[in-house]
Amino acid sequence: MFAVLGEFQYLVLCLNDKINYMQTKIKLRKIKESDFKYFLKWWKDKGLIALTSGVFNYIPDEKLQKGFKYMVESKKDHHYAILVSEKKIIGHLALSHINKNKAEIQIVVGEKEYWGKGLGTLAIKKGVDEAFNRLGYKEIYLEVRPNNQRAIKAYQNVGFKRLGIKEYPSNPNLPKVLMMSVLKDKP
Repeated sequence: MFAVLGEFQYLVLCLNDKINYMQTKIKLRKIKESDFKYFLKWWKDKGLIALTSGVFNYIPDEKLQKGFKYMVESKKDHHYAILVSEKKIIGHLALSHINKNKAEIQIVVGEKEYWGKGLGTLAIKKGVDEAFNRLGYKEIYLEVRPNNQRAIKAYQNVGFKRLGIKEYPSNPNLPKVLMMSVLKDKP
């Protein structure tokens, strides 16, 4: 019994070391046109869409590619690929310009095998740091589906506070969202 428990403990330690290694290697980089294949895969994933916009509508690849090209070329908004170990793209983080002091953050960890490992939280931390310290924003806000508890927990772990519910009565697929915000600390 002790030998089996020892092997199990060893496996848990190895798994934790692997996760910790991946966490230290998370990186954000500007998206490139060659990243489109990942976005296309995520945009066609009905389960992933259910957690984000809430409704899956078929959109031709050409139209999606045009939208992606706009994201790559945007001078106003900032779109990043989330990478682990410098190479593996696992998701997308966007900082959408609202005004000189405020941006909206959006994140999707599209590669499901990386869910539940804290990598989304780390990417959000990096995104908030980028927004405050490099881009000069003073407030970052977001909208999240009220039933997406994993995302809400990640946002709270980074310091986001609940502002309240916002309703979209004209959108039957996303009738309400939880609004959250974080402010830059005063020096």
